[in-house]
Amino acid sequence: MNVVLKIKIGCGNMKKSKLLLTSLMLASVLAGCNNNASNKETTEENNPVVKTTVSETKETTTQDVVKKNNSSIDKIKDVLKNSKSTEEIYVTGDVVVGETGDVKPGIYDLEITGGSGNISGKRKSATLLFINFVGSAPEANSAFASKIRLILFDGDTLKFNNISKIKFNAVPENIEMKNELGIGEYIVGIDIKPGTYKLSTNMNMNPQFKNLGWGISIYNDSTKKVRQQQLNPGNTDVVVKLEEGEIITTSFHNTDHSVPTDEAKLIFTEYK
Repeated sequence: MNVVLKIKIGCGNMKKSKLLLTSLMLASVLAGCNNNASNKETTEENNPVVKTTVSETKETTTQDVVKKNNSSIDKIKDVLKNSKSTEEIYVTGDVVVGETGDVKPGIYDLEITGGSGNISGKRKSATLLFINFVGSAPEANSAFASKIRLILFDGDTLKFNNISKIKFNAVPENIEMKNELGIGEYIVGIDIKPGTYKLSTNMNMNPQFKNLGWGISIYNDSTKKVRQQQLNPGNTDVVVKLEEGEIITTSFHNTDHSVPTDEAKLIFTEYK
């Protein structure tokens, strides 16, 4: 800022003129400083300083996934070791799974010996591994399975509707892997080898009922995700991929009552 002053200075006013000039110059300097400070504050407000925080991220590798799957199957193997068969049980309420419950944690072939109805339950931990079946004693209704494979963990609760008597038959620790599974819950790596399979069945599926047949649910404990598929007259060309430690849940709606549902098998043929 340039200030041009035309001042007539007399001898008597010399000192006053010098003082006035000094004051004007000082005011100009202070104004410039204030403008710079104001501009700096405005710049900082409009352009705040960004503090960068560096955080470490761990990539999920294939090896990590394998370890998690191995951990899942090891947990299931421990459950398998603890399986203990029961005598016939009258159903008078919810069936509790636990060391001091009605049945110990384990893997069982649930046998229905009285009544016919729905089987449901509540999981304490694996909440996405749903329990939802229809079962029946053979003499009550052969259209429904009388034997259903179940994996039971500590704290699980089973509910039976219109079923009066049941029995839990412990599955042997050394299970022979097969490519044909019945109705219930099965473990990849214990009941069937990991791999890619095309699905078929030994049962007749009535083409009049396009949506009735096999329901398949595949639960992965490491990812906490569920994949679902169906094999029925309306969908006969089905391929599934099974990974170590996954749990397959199968159900079947039988439309050919000349063949008992207990004989139903879901067939897995290797697909390349």
